[in-house]
Amino acid sequence: MAGRRGPVSGDYCVCTIPPMVLKDVPSDFSDPVKAAIAYAVGVSVGKIGLEYRRRFWEEDEDILGGITNTNLDLSTIWYPSYGYLGRRGTVIGYYNFGANAETYSRLTPEERRARAVAQGKKIHGDPYETELDSHFSVAWHRTRYSQGGWVSWPSRTAGQYELLLQPEGHTYFAGDHLSYYIAWQSGAIDSARKVVTELHDRVLATA
Repeated sequence: MAGRRGPVSGDYCVCTIPPMVLKDVPSDFSDPVKAAIAYAVGVSVGKIGLEYRRRFWEEDEDILGGITNTNLDLSTIWYPSYGYLGRRGTVIGYYNFGANAETYSRLTPEERRARAVAQGKKIHGDPYETELDSHFSVAWHRTRYSQGGWVSWPSRTAGQYELLLQPEGHTYFAGDHLSYYIAWQSGAIDSARKVVTELHDRVLATA
């Protein structure tokens, strides 16, 4: 099927497409289900990875893993929890949300690096810039098939969330956004286990 388009048939479908993406996919879902899918909101989230030639935060500052919470638009800086005192290392230079993530996402990758490094130097000094080797950044709300780092429900008691916990005909919905652990892999696993169990029971009951 690689590179080719065509229909795929099956008795059931387990749909794990993020609701921000799914709402724009043509379907024959009922209007209430379509409205429930559109009700979910994608959260603006951004990260940058800064790769350093030397683990100065460990060698010079005795920081071995963990997080620095800031009052800067970086939000947080995360340090690697592996390879301590090794030759190289990658720091998460910002992990921000909401307005700060939107601000960084409007910059070019080089501008994101420059801004993140300028802010990080306020904490770590010159090595934060002079030891930098490479970088990579992402804005999940601007990523085509994600459109958000995770889902925020304006309300989980207004009916939309509960509706998507039920199958729509032969289609089941699953994902961390339909769990108590939104944004975590454990939530996706819990949701998948729930749906697979329900589908298994349904098939056995109609066999």
